[in-house]
Amino acid sequence: MAGPAFDPNGAVRFDLKGGAATDARGARLVVLPSAAVDALERAHPEAVAALGHEAGKACGARLAARLGGDTGVRAAQLEVVVSHLAGELAVAGLGAVHLERWGRAMVLVLANSSITSERFCGAILAGALGAATGREVATAAIGKDGRGTRFFVGTRATTDRLREMIQSGTPFAQALASLQGDRS
Repeated sequence: MAGPAFDPNGAVRFDLKGGAATDARGARLVVLPSAAVDALERAHPEAVAALGHEAGKACGARLAARLGGDTGVRAAQLEVVVSHLAGELAVAGLGAVHLERWGRAMVLVLANSSITSERFCGAILAGALGAATGREVATAAIGKDGRGTRFFVGTRATTDRLREMIQSGTPFAQALASLQGDRS
């Protein structure tokens, strides 16, 4: 993997005397229990998605700052970008991320997540990748197993089609293969 490695030093700073937590860029952070996100989803599902998207955008902005902006991110090897994304999410306590390739399809696996909400986790991934690349990105949770939850990453239209196929009973592997055969 060529490119700068994720460096967690200084990623989160605590000013105990002043009662503040900040990220490497100086933006204020709030540390809260993961159960609070689950409670928010039960009360306001749309709010938990918005919260995840905003948290993801902050991760993506830090990632882009390290890799030379959105053009630097788009020029970087995918593995470098995912490594930095994984570092950002690990520092935030959200779990471990790794990449799976299913042909041309990009699937991120979120393992050991402290958050059970797929809506929140998918929104964080979409927000982070969108902010990092300067493009609109959508995700769709496509399955969970012992290794974690898989999220397809793509355009809104493609993720909507994938979601429809999976909801109609098509296994995710077959749905991914079908999408890649669809040139429309």
